[in-house]
Amino acid sequence: MQILFFLLFIWLFPYVAADSFTFPTQNNVARGEYSLSVVSMKPLVELETKLVQNLDDYATALELKLQILRRHIAEMRVENEQAQRNVNLYLSHPLSAFALIRRLHSDWPQWRQYMSEPVGRAQLRNFDTLQGALPTQMDLQDACNGIVRIQEIYGLQESHIFEGKLAGIQYNTGMSTGDILAVGQHLSCTKNSTEAIPWLQEVRRRLGNQTKNPNEPLAVGKSEVLWLLAETYIKSKHYAEALPILDIALKDKIADAVFLRRREQVQQLIAKERSTILDSDKPKDDPRLAEFKQRCRSRGSMSSLHCCYNFTTTPFLRLAPLKMELLRQHPYVVVYHDVLSDSEIAGIIGMAEQRMARTATIAQPNRTSSPTRTAMGAWLKRSSNALTQRIARRVVDVSGLQLEGSERMQVINYGIGGHYITHKDWFTHAPTVMGNRLATVLFYLSDVEQGGATVFTKAQLKVLPRRGTALFWYNLHTDGEGDWSTVHAACPIIVGSKWVLTQWIREPSQIFIRPCLQRTSAGD
Repeated sequence: MQILFFLLFIWLFPYVAADSFTFPTQNNVARGEYSLSVVSMKPLVELETKLVQNLDDYATALELKLQILRRHIAEMRVENEQAQRNVNLYLSHPLSAFALIRRLHSDWPQWRQYMSEPVGRAQLRNFDTLQGALPTQMDLQDACNGIVRIQEIYGLQESHIFEGKLAGIQYNTGMSTGDILAVGQHLSCTKNSTEAIPWLQEVRRRLGNQTKNPNEPLAVGKSEVLWLLAETYIKSKHYAEALPILDIALKDKIADAVFLRRREQVQQLIAKERSTILDSDKPKDDPRLAEFKQRCRSRGSMSSLHCCYNFTTTPFLRLAPLKMELLRQHPYVVVYHDVLSDSEIAGIIGMAEQRMARTATIAQPNRTSSPTRTAMGAWLKRSSNALTQRIARRVVDVSGLQLEGSERMQVINYGIGGHYITHKDWFTHAPTVMGNRLATVLFYLSDVEQGGATVFTKAQLKVLPRRGTALFWYNLHTDGEGDWSTVHAACPIIVGSKWVLTQWIREPSQIFIRPCLQRTSAGD
C-alpha cells in the first residue's frame, strides 16, 4: 500500500508543484543594482544623455545672461569713457548730469538684483527629478569590486588597466584620473589597503605639479590625494613610506595643523615600530580561490574525448540529431552545439529583460546580495509561451530527463567583472519532496569577448561561452550522493555581456529513467 501511495504521489506531484514556486520578479532595476549586469546598466546611458542635455541647457541660459551683460557693459562703458575725457564739461550739461544720477540711483540697484538672480532654475528642477535614478554608493562599490576582481583573478597589472590593456588586448578605452581615484579610495577602505597604493600613486603621478582650480568642479586636489595615500600607508603600517608623502603635502599646506599633527604622529610611530615591508601583510589565498584563479587564467578547455551526433536520447533526435562533444567521462560533462537559434535567444533575452532582479546564491537562496555572485537574473515559467515550451523540450532532448517538479528556467546576465565563485549545484541537505538537483543544463545565450568561462576546478576543465551551445552534466552519482568533482565556477567577465539560461533537473521524476543504483568503483 505504501508503495502504491508513493507511486501515486510521484505521478501527481509534477502537476501540483511544477509552477507552484514563487520567485521575485522586478520590472525596473532598483538603485544599488546597476553594476550587476549589462542590461541593468542600459538605462544609465539614457539617464546620462538627459543630464548632458540638461547641463547644456544650463550653459545656454548662462550664455544668454552673459550676452545681455556684455551688451549693456559695452553701452555703459561708452558713456562712462565720454564722461572721463572731460568730467567738468560732461557734468555741466544738465541732461548728462541728470542721466548719471538717475543711472546710479535706479539702474545699478537693478543690476545688483540681476546679478543675484540664479540662472537655470528650470535645469535645477530637472536635475532634482533625475537625481533619484542616479547610482548609489553601493553601485559604485560594486563597480569598484568588479574592476578589482578582474585585476585579481586574471593577475593583470594595474598599469595595463589604467591604459585600457586587458589580458593582453589593447582597447581604446582607458581610465580617467577620477576613475582611478575612485578605485583607490575604495581599496583604501578594505582590510588589505596596500592594494590601493598603486592606484593612488598613479593619481599622484597624473596630477604632477597641478594645483586644484577652485572654479573647476571635477578637479582632483593634490593635497587630498597625498593625504589619502599617506593614510593608506599608515593603515598598512608602512610608516616610513608615509612620512615623505606628508612632507610633500606640507609644501602646499605649510601651516596646516592637521598635516603637521599627523606628521608628528607618524614620526612617533616610526620610532616605536619598524615599518613593515610592502605586501608582507597581504593575506594568502584560500585553496578554493587559488584553484579558481588557476582555472580562469588557463588558456582554454582541454581536448574533447569524443564528438558525434546524438540520435538516441529521445525519439525526436532520430529526425534531428544534436551535435555532441564529450568533454569528460568522470564527471560526465557534455557540450551540445547549435541547439538554440538566434531568434530563440533574442526571444528569451527579451522576456528576461522585463523582470531582472539581483540573484541569490545556491547556498543562500534567500539572500539578496553576496560577494560570491554578482549578476542579475529572471525566472521564466516553462509554460509561459510557445518559445519557453520549445526550450523545455530542448532540455529534455539534451538530457533525456523529465522536468516535472523542477525549478523554473533561470536567465542570468553578468555586469562589471560579473562572476560566480566556486560552488556546487546540488544540495548537501536536499528538500525531501522536491529531491536534489540531479543534473544541470546550461545554455550560453551570448559570446563573451574576454573572460566569463565556466570552469570545473576539480575536473580541471574550462569551457568558453559560445552563443547557442548547451553544457550538460550530472550533479549526483548513481547512488544519489553529490558528486564533488562537478564543483564549478563562472570566471569574471573582462569584456563582453554574458547571458546564460540554466535549467536544474530534480530527482523525483527520474525514478524510472535513471533509478538509484549502487555506485561502481570507477564512478557512475
